[in-house]
Amino acid sequence: MNGIDPEFQQILLRVVLVGGTIMIVGATGLFFAFRAFAPTAKKGSDFRAVVAIIAVLAVVMIGCFILLIFSYAKR
Repeated sequence: MNGIDPEFQQILLRVVLVGGTIMIVGATGLFFAFRAFAPTAKKGSDFRAVVAIIAVLAVVMIGCFILLIFSYAKR
């Protein structure tokens, strides 16, 4: 039985850590953003909720772009 390549283990760990962090931040942000759409909210808070959703999606996209830059920087 052969063991897993140590370099592959290290890369896999990085991917899981970065991906998990992005998922947690994104899920938390979306939770608060969608919570702003609650029916008990005051009139006019829809704009704030839309801005919050856009901000969360922008952070996720920026994180993905940074990971893309790092992936090409190693070559």
